[in-house]
Amino acid sequence: MATIYHRITEYIKSSFTNRDENAFNRLALEVFSFQYTNIPIYQKLCDKRGAAPGKVSSWRDIPGISTEGFKLFELFSKPPAEAKRIFSTSGTTQGVKKGRALFSEEGLELMDTAILENARRCLFPDSGKYRFLIIAPPPEKAPHMIMAYGMEQLKKKYGLPGSRFLIGERGFVPEELAKELKLAEHENISIALIGASLGFLTFFDYCALQGLAFNLPAGSRTLDAGGYKGKEREIARDEFLSLGSRFLGIPPAMSINLLGMTELGSQFYDNALKNHFNGSPDKRCKENPPWTRTLVFDPRTMKEVPLGEKGVLWHLDLTNLERVAAIQTDDIGRRCEQGFEILGRARGSEARGCSLSIEEITKKS
Repeated sequence: MATIYHRITEYIKSSFTNRDENAFNRLALEVFSFQYTNIPIYQKLCDKRGAAPGKVSSWRDIPGISTEGFKLFELFSKPPAEAKRIFSTSGTTQGVKKGRALFSEEGLELMDTAILENARRCLFPDSGKYRFLIIAPPPEKAPHMIMAYGMEQLKKKYGLPGSRFLIGERGFVPEELAKELKLAEHENISIALIGASLGFLTFFDYCALQGLAFNLPAGSRTLDAGGYKGKEREIARDEFLSLGSRFLGIPPAMSINLLGMTELGSQFYDNALKNHFNGSPDKRCKENPPWTRTLVFDPRTMKEVPLGEKGVLWHLDLTNLERVAAIQTDDIGRRCEQGFEILGRARGSEARGCSLSIEEITKKS
């Protein structure tokens, strides 16, 4: 009999071409039942909400746990000794405990499948190979950084010889990236420049100071992730796209952003590059891969809001089999026809709704 890992893997591989809402719902409820049985602290939360297997009939009603839960509890369906990799959140406040996400070998294979299927659709719809220049440390230097792990999987699958990570012992050295881009221009090799959003901003500043501008070969693209959490300086998306065009010669349609979370095994890409190659006029937004769903809740009532209205984002991810599939974030956003947009971070009273699940777990009966 196929294991639940296998069933989710097969679903991921077929879901872009065979979108079946009933199949998704059945699998989501199976994941919920698995997690209810195997993650005791999650079972406690579900019981407090009266949401046990058999009582929940829709994926929309699966209880979510806030991201704070990963800082307070070991949310793993297996004994910790069976974890092959442990990823941790970056953290933005001094003294705050980092969250942890544990993966077994089977769990990593499941995430790898999702990473590659999603990238094939949203980052490489033209099916090419590229020289990867990655503004991040390599996984062996940052074993707890889930972003570095995911970028390594992309490099292995789609990278040409000469692909490399650019953050080493000296940190990020913009001069090294500049040399690589000049070489790519000379050799006429398309570049996939991917990495931390802050690294891109540092490089754009360097180019402005040095009077540098590149005209990267056709097909080159950028992918930035991580945002500017906890940093004094940040730039709007339109400005980022403008700087990418000015300093790299990359059209806005070939520059996309990715939302990744340590707490989730899947990522959410901008749909711009895919739309560009498909000739679609759809507005740029984050797109849900078919094995995920995103809802938007009013942070005061924790009730779902209508399409287009803003609230806090809730994600359901079937690759999160070993942790908790439903995650309540502190991101403010809104749903759109093709996915969702991120507008900012919850603050003050807004943030309270995001942490209700923690209070439910820790409150004495």
